[in-house]
Amino acid sequence: MSTRNRLLSLLLALGSLSLAGCDIDVKDEGKQKNVDVRTAFGDVSVRASGEEGPDTGLPVYPGAEPMMDEDNDRESADVKVGTSFFAIKVAAAKYSSADAPQKILDFYRDELTAFGAVTECKGEVDFEDDAGPPVCKEKPASKEIQLVTGTENDQHIVSVKPRGEGSEFAVVAVKIGDSG
Repeated sequence: MSTRNRLLSLLLALGSLSLAGCDIDVKDEGKQKNVDVRTAFGDVSVRASGEEGPDTGLPVYPGAEPMMDEDNDRESADVKVGTSFFAIKVAAAKYSSADAPQKILDFYRDELTAFGAVTECKGEVDFEDDAGPPVCKEKPASKEIQLVTGTENDQHIVSVKPRGEGSEFAVVAVKIGDSG
């Protein structure tokens, strides 16, 4: 079962916990499935990304190809969760490129400056407070390099690592806020 299908199954199971006033809408568009779950407690929307990819606010690196899972589905999605207390939107996609990691990092370092100061990290990134910049927890042995900008509630992340003669990378946008 693909990662996206597992996520869809989990979201559907969580949605079924509140059967009273629950409405589930699954749209099957070929290989792409889009799911909306509406309950008295909130809404969940999962959109499989089509040809254009998810809305991360960042361009796709020139010549990059979408990565596919074991079911030959794109490894990308737009997920929105909203309740009367909070809302979160996550847009994420994985790609591969024949180019070296440094070329991809250079491209995205420039693109990310539109969202603020860019933190580069070979390790794990953490936000120590809601409004503060990201903090890098270095792991020198890591082959993965992350570029992060924004705050915990509004962030953009590009994670790049070697793959054969080229690279694989993920582009993620996270927006957390009040539902109001």
